[in-house]
Amino acid sequence: QLVPKARVVIEAEHQTRRRPPVPPAARELGVLWEQDRVDFATVTVSLGRLQRLLRQLSPDFGNEVQHPALGRRVLLTQPDTEQHMFGLSMVAEFFRREGWDVLGGVAGVGIDATAWVRRDWFDAVGFSIGSEQSLPWLRDTIAQVRKVSRNNALVVLVGGPIFSMHPHWAAEVGADATTDGQSAPQIAERMLGSRVQEQSGRARMS
Repeated sequence: QLVPKARVVIEAEHQTRRRPPVPPAARELGVLWEQDRVDFATVTVSLGRLQRLLRQLSPDFGNEVQHPALGRRVLLTQPDTEQHMFGLSMVAEFFRREGWDVLGGVAGVGIDATAWVRRDWFDAVGFSIGSEQSLPWLRDTIAQVRKVSRNNALVVLVGGPIFSMHPHWAAEVGADATTDGQSAPQIAERMLGSRVQEQSGRARMS
């Protein structure tokens, strides 16, 4: 069975049907893992079941997608040392639901974000890490991504259990914001809109 508290969250939110029940349960698993209250096998089995639940909900997501006239594009990745990919696949689904073109997600492990943003245009890049050991990699990668990106207004988001506990670390690694995943598309869209307005304002003044 799933970790008891996580299962309660799933069942309660599933009854409301107002939002996908998966993120709170995944966050609960992350907290229990960080507190060393569950072992690796329990987390692996639980995340596998959450993954199946996400796939079951995906058709509902697809029916609600409204693709914007000017589509957005996001790259989602995490270091190849990460053991779990569920969080990244969940974030990818939320972006797709909002009509974004997504590169990465489940296939995002080990993607060379620097090479991709140098070659192609992306509106946003999202990174997911699960431990403090990945912070140096994240800091260096974000710096390189910003340096070579074809989009000067690129939005960089970070997520994962450690940012839930230490949200101020997002700024320390050079990201624009941290997100629980579900709100990631809205945060990225809001930041992109603000930056477009700023650039338009500077252009009028020059």
